[in-house]
This record gives sequence, C-alpha cells and structure tokens, in this order.
Amino acid sequence: MRQANHDDGLDSPVPDHMSIWIELFYDLGFVAAILIISVAVAHVHPSSGIIWIVLVFAALWWVWFTTTVCANRFRMVDLPHRLLLLFQMLLIVLMAMEARVSVAGDSAYLALEYGLLLLTVGFMYFRAARLGGSSDSGSAVRLAVLNAVSAACFFVAVLLPESARLILSAAGLVLLVIPSLIILQRENDFSDSDEEHLSDRMGAFTLIVCGESFVEIAISVSGATIDTVDVVALVFEFVLVFALFTSYFDDIPAAGLNQRRFGGWASLHLVTQICIAGTAVAASKLVNLDTSHRLPDIEILRLTVPLAIFYIALAGVGVCTRRRPVGPLAVARVLTAVGVAVAGVAAWWIPWIHMAEALPILAAIAVIHAFVAVRLRARTLVIDATALNKL
Repeated sequence: MRQANHDDGLDSPVPDHMSIWIELFYDLGFVAAILIISVAVAHVHPSSGIIWIVLVFAALWWVWFTTTVCANRFRMVDLPHRLLLLFQMLLIVLMAMEARVSVAGDSAYLALEYGLLLLTVGFMYFRAARLGGSSDSGSAVRLAVLNAVSAACFFVAVLLPESARLILSAAGLVLLVIPSLIILQRENDFSDSDEEHLSDRMGAFTLIVCGESFVEIAISVSGATIDTVDVVALVFEFVLVFALFTSYFDDIPAAGLNQRRFGGWASLHLVTQICIAGTAVAASKLVNLDTSHRLPDIEILRLTVPLAIFYIALAGVGVCTRRRPVGPLAVARVLTAVGVAVAGVAAWWIPWIHMAEALPILAAIAVIHAFVAVRLRARTLVIDATALNKL
C-alpha cells in the first residue's frame, strides 16, 4: 500500500495500521444505514417503493466503493480525512432515513444530501492528487472533477420539479459511474497488497450485510415469545445466511481479481449484497406466520427472486476473479439459481406447499450448493496476475 510522506502535508505521524480502524469505523455508518433501509423495505407501501429504496442504497454503496478505492490507492489518515468520513457517515444515515419518506414524497432532501456526499468524495480525490510523485495523480484529478460535476447536477436538481429532478439526478449518476469505472479500470495494475485490501474491504461489507440479516430477524421477533414465533422460519434464516456466507467466503476473497473485469467485479458485488439483505427482509416477514400458513404470493417473490439472483450474481463475481477453471463453479451457481426459481414457482402454484414445506426446500438447495461449491473450489487454482494477462 502507498503511504503518504509527511512532507506532503496530507499525512500525520499515525501508524499505517490506523487506516484499518478508520475504515472499520467508517463502515459503522453503513451498519446503521442498512438497518434503517431494511426496515424501510419491510414496511414500505406501495410495494413498488422497494425499487426506489434499493436505488437509494445502490447510490450510497457507490459512495462507499469510491471512498474505499481512494483509501486503497492513497493512504490518508490525517484529521481532515477523518472529518470528511465523519461528515459522510452523517449524510449516509440521513439519506437512509429519507429513503422511505421520499417514496411518496419529495426527493429534494435526498438530492441535496447526495450532492454533498459526492463533494466529499471529490475533495478526497483532490487531496489525493496532491500526493507528489504518484503515478495515480492524474486519475485522482479526473475523479475529483467527475464527482464535483455530478454533485453540481444534484444541487441543480434540488431546484427542479420532481420529475425533472429525477431525470437530472439519474443523468448525473450515469455520467459519474461509467467514466469512473473506466478510469479505475485503466489505472496502473493493482499491487498484491492493493488487491488484497480491496478484496478484504468488499468481503467486510458483505459480512456486514450478513450480520444485518440476523439483526433484521432479531428486530422482527423482539416483541414476541417462542410460542408466537414460527421457529421454522427463524431456523431457515440462520441456515440460509450461513449457506450464503459459506458460498461467498470460501471462494471470492481468496480468488484474486481480474483487473480487466474490475467494473463487473464491483457491480456484481453490489447485487449479491442487495440480495442477501433482501432474503433477510423476506424471512423477517414470515417469522410471525404459522407453519401451516399458505405463503402469500408477494412473500414468495420477495424470498425467491433475490435468492436466485444472488447465485447468478455470485457466478458473475467468480468469472471476474483469477480462479481457474471458472466453468464448474459458475454452472453450479446458475443451476442453483434455477433450482431456487423452480421451488418458488412450485410454492406459488401448488396449493399444498406451505411454509413448512417451502422453507426447508429452499434451505436444502442453499446448503447443498455450499457443500458442492466447496468441493468444486478444491479442484481449482488461483492463477498469477501476470499469467492471466498472457491468456
């Protein structure tokens, strides 16, 4: 990892390991935001508002991602950088609070808060560009300008009517995200430590989402007793999260990164994390139902759709790594997604399939995949980045 020199005015006499704790502290803001957003998704009306809340989360995730990439390339741990992170954390929680309200209301506050978030990211990259002698200074300048321009779009959007505000905000995000991914993908090759840091950070965020799944369930049963809660649904969520945890962490963090597919690797991680959170929200809606209860159609969709998409996205993440051969694991994950979809359709159309039958079937599919994936992974190798470039 790069560590700034004391002469550049950006760094302070703080040990390099302090950056790890700063990043973990920064993640606490997202712990709060994900919890707020999960509760919002569980109670939003109409149900179509879920799409809006997910889009808000994706926008917040982008700020986390670009901030993490900045930390990966430029180690800034001084007081101004910490204050920027603290300000980001406050804005992130405020945006999470506004997400549900803005479903049927005004998104002006969201646009203003997100514009401020992008300004903080732009300022981080501007400070990073001042690191003398860094080969990444040029890309840092371009990223600083992109974030500033996109922030300006959001500030202007605040003044517009709702429909025009949404159009300009969407355009501002597209003009930011696509060029940013191109710039990041064209940067100098990641060093081994850079790559390991990115994988660890993405794994840490995935673990946060897994943890939030347990928190979501805990909240749903906090006012109940064991005789009023469906223990089958409770056990199902614990087993399911463990299976998803095993499927991801047994493979992805140690599989390296194909830098030519960096954009896909990052984007598909976002999809997997949203889907893990989505299954937790769906399971939390079931714990107060009786096991003989017929699964409502909307709950079947909420449970099976994110679970199936998770395995498809995980297959895509695997393709973006340096693990070879990639085919067997990808096929296993796609087939698992198909199995989840078939089970969901069966629960939807067959009258005698209730919660007592549907949840164990879905849990069994996830567990079987986890065991099969472990065996398939044992037959693979993670090839060197230099060897990958020759392929």
